[in-house]
Amino acid sequence: EASCYYHGYVLAEMAVHQNRNFVMKQDGYIVDNPAIGPLLTEAYWKPGNSEPFLSLVEKCTGAPLTGDAWIAELNQDLNELLKEEEAAYEKALKEAKASEKADNVDLDMRIRIVDGDNVLADTEEDGSFLATCAKFEKYVKDRFEAPV
Repeated sequence: EASCYYHGYVLAEMAVHQNRNFVMKQDGYIVDNPAIGPLLTEAYWKPGNSEPFLSLVEKCTGAPLTGDAWIAELNQDLNELLKEEEAAYEKALKEAKASEKADNVDLDMRIRIVDGDNVLADTEEDGSFLATCAKFEKYVKDRFEAPV
């Protein structure tokens, strides 16, 4: 029974790496890429279980499922990978800070962070998503941060 789960996890991991590789080659970035949602919706969510998994991956990426993208990542030099990841992170951080979105995140939804009966933060009461985040961050720091 467990071997079936492991097999499914490996296929899913292979698909994740193949999809990431496809998007990176096509668009050059993944984080905050507006093409990701429509791509995944059309390729995976709309067909759902009406098509075999391997078919979904191939329709999305244009290639049959292989482990090539995952293997390439596993074979990459660790120091090289860390440098690439750090550069990508710094670039994304710089772009986010320069963006108007950095000051105004509108998720078009209400978010309530609750602990038991206590409402810790609420976008409706706090006025914005970022204000809610700041309020919750303060709560966590006040409650859990060790005194220095």
